[in-house]
Amino acid sequence: MNRSFLRFLSGAGLLATAAAHSAIAAPPFAVEEAGIAQIQAAVAGGTLSYAQLTQAYLERIAAYEDGGPRLNAILTLNPKAQAEAAALDAERKRKGARGPLHGIPVLLKDNIDTADMPTSNGSAILRNAIPPDDAYITRALREAGAVILGKAAMGEFAGGSYNSVGGQTLNPYNFKRHTGGSSSGSGAALAANFTVLAVGTDTSTSVRGPSAYNGVVGIRPTTGLISRDGIAPKNLNFDSAGPMARSVSDAAALLSVIAGEDGGADPLNASVWQEMARRYPVKSGHIDWTKYLQAGALKGRKLGVIRDFFGGDPQIDALAEQALAQMRKLGASTVDIHLDAAFLEKYVGEGNRNIRRLSDYRFRQDWEAYLAKFADPTLPKTVAQMVEIYEKEVMKSPLPVEDSVMRLLKASLTTSPEAPEYREFIEKTLPQATQDKLALFSRYGVDALVFPYFASFAPPIRNPAYSIDDPSFVKSEVPQPATLAGYSSVGFPSVVVPMGFGSQGLPMDIGFLGKPYEEGQLIGFAYAYEQATKWRKPSPLLPPLKR
Repeated sequence: MNRSFLRFLSGAGLLATAAAHSAIAAPPFAVEEAGIAQIQAAVAGGTLSYAQLTQAYLERIAAYEDGGPRLNAILTLNPKAQAEAAALDAERKRKGARGPLHGIPVLLKDNIDTADMPTSNGSAILRNAIPPDDAYITRALREAGAVILGKAAMGEFAGGSYNSVGGQTLNPYNFKRHTGGSSSGSGAALAANFTVLAVGTDTSTSVRGPSAYNGVVGIRPTTGLISRDGIAPKNLNFDSAGPMARSVSDAAALLSVIAGEDGGADPLNASVWQEMARRYPVKSGHIDWTKYLQAGALKGRKLGVIRDFFGGDPQIDALAEQALAQMRKLGASTVDIHLDAAFLEKYVGEGNRNIRRLSDYRFRQDWEAYLAKFADPTLPKTVAQMVEIYEKEVMKSPLPVEDSVMRLLKASLTTSPEAPEYREFIEKTLPQATQDKLALFSRYGVDALVFPYFASFAPPIRNPAYSIDDPSFVKSEVPQPATLAGYSSVGFPSVVVPMGFGSQGLPMDIGFLGKPYEEGQLIGFAYAYEQATKWRKPSPLLPPLKR
């Protein structure tokens, strides 16, 4: 974090209650790698309380976030987390649990609004920006009884793994490597066992990328399935929040809570849920995605293996081949797919970059609408004002803003969603992208596309504050599949699951990509593979604390 844990506790008035904390010191329950079911069983059995659970995570955060390697995975801790956990203990004793997430600690990416904590979006300019109300996701989690532990670090303006508030987030498996972005803190905190669950957001790759580099599970759903209400925009044509966890079952439980009908706050949400209601049993505006956790889900299914995403690091290729062999053992058949040059150019190469450039024509309009809701007169109200503050102040600080952020902000000053090329992009380019991607499924008769999520392990850190050389890194020029999911008129769901480790101890995930609205099927595939392999392992660099 950007300040010491002890100073934070003191400032929050919690240091004075150290004696009370010691009275609820962590019991003989290992929080490391603990999942929802294991935790709830321990609470039901009387060997664990939610207050003890929260305290155990705070102790790990103190040891490894604010001490030791200083991972910089968290920007703000909730000063009321311990009290909220204790209240949930009392509530459970009085009338039972609200549901599976009752008392479960969750970290939110710091672009998700919380009315009781700042939502900085990773920007030093907004480090003290407190929204007027909670995001839809935040409200849903509170209603489910989750403990909002704090706000996870993120790449500034949802890009990269560095920000001008707290700096660089470090990979828990190798402190010379970065975490992927932009949900950098969410991925690192899960891998470091600072929390049970985390929520990220994904425009291009920002849930799945950090999940893959940190060896955890990430789900990017159909765009609009999770309301974007109260989430700072990156690009609302593609933005989606997504659950992140150490297991597919926990990710499905989290998705069941945060994905719901929002009553019209996000216009896209209503149309997506109309389609969902035709496909799934919907109860009280939600779907129970845990019903699709089936160990036999891969039996009789056909998977398309996109070979264009192989050929980078040989160790990753070997892990992916091992994963595919396991899927075949589970009853799936596979067919190799080689994308034609035109497809690769349009949706992975230069054409793909043009899609993003045109889509960003809406950035300034969306961001200024977001800024308008803040009552604080010291906060900027326009992107032009933010550019000015960055140039006059932040660029001269010890944690300057990245060039990519400045390019985005400045470019948005000269573009508009009223431009003819933008209208053509929305009306023709994105619908064509959707059809071209759907055609892959029908052409090969496959239920999902499968590929190693990255062709290289997490790369060495490079940011405006410092860079690290690591000659052991195997660089790859292989095309990356990240934007296949989002860059369409309808988002395609995608799940990444741990598939093992390289010789340097770094993890990597296998990716599943499905057709729009087919989350249930993808969750089943991911679960079946995970249960047969269970590759998720904690980092040996962050061992359990001595108690």
